[in-house]
Amino acid sequence: MLAVTTLDASDPELRHRACWYGRRTPHLPANLTIHTIEDGELLYCAHPMFFPIVGYDFDTRNCEGCDAFKPRPCTQNLPRLS
Repeated sequence: MLAVTTLDASDPELRHRACWYGRRTPHLPANLTIHTIEDGELLYCAHPMFFPIVGYDFDTRNCEGCDAFKPRPCTQNLPRLS
């Protein structure tokens, strides 16, 4: 059974973490001014319409009003109803 994650849309880092296109990489760029680093990893959006244009130059504040948000399925074991 899969469940859709719920989140507070006002927190862009939570929204990025819950989005299907939200990705992380341990490779950090030399210029950190327009990037979001969380837990020592670079956050970026892998959406096929955004990534070819902006690449890794991404700030999670862009997630706040994103129309392309696609929630990840929750993979937690949920109790079965019988």
